[in-house]
Amino acid sequence: MIRTASLLTLGVAGIALVGCTKPPLTNGAKQFVDVETAYPITVEPQVATLVVKVDDGLQSLGRGEDQRVQAFVAQWKARGQGILNAASPSGTTNQAATASALAQIKKVLAANGVNDNSVQYTSYKPAEGDAQAPITLSFVTYVASAAECGSNWSENLAFAPRNTPWPEFGCSSQHNFAAIVADPRDLTEPRTSDPVDAMRRSTVFDKYRAGQPTRTADESDADSGKVSTVAPN
Repeated sequence: MIRTASLLTLGVAGIALVGCTKPPLTNGAKQFVDVETAYPITVEPQVATLVVKVDDGLQSLGRGEDQRVQAFVAQWKARGQGILNAASPSGTTNQAATASALAQIKKVLAANGVNDNSVQYTSYKPAEGDAQAPITLSFVTYVASAAECGSNWSENLAFAPRNTPWPEFGCSSQHNFAAIVADPRDLTEPRTSDPVDAMRRSTVFDKYRAGQPTRTADESDADSGKVSTVAPN
């Protein structure tokens, strides 16, 4: 009887020990896939350039070029790093027309809130014989890119009993994320915090010290949290 009880005790202890151990990884190391390591997103600086055509006959910008400049400035404000560069040709037969067109560009920049300190005006020597040399606008921006997908479909995804990741698992997600990110620089370093509202913070602290409610005084029905306006009996 004593021996039976001992064996029973040992059996219960063994089951308890088995229950405390970690279950084996049935899918092995293949189950653990680091998508960011397998398909990394690279962020590199690139130069965005706009070629602005000049109309020699009208001595001004080409038709519709002012709208293209305005759209380019909007891109520079959203994703540009550093100053905006404007390069005009020198020593060409259309130099007078480019000077007039550059004056128009300056007006477009000023109308879109770009001050002179944010623009660098330079000149370049065009190729010999180029009588229609344009004005170029450029700025440095960051571009995110990931590896191309769709080259390895060696596994049959219709039959995957072990449910392990396929060869290109996560590649499309990384590729799409790199394409839609608003500012690729956010992937390399965090943005600076906005300044705190010291006046509002002081107002809340004063109310807290005085034992007054710290919420805003205007409380609309939409933000009240009430589910009904019926008065209790």
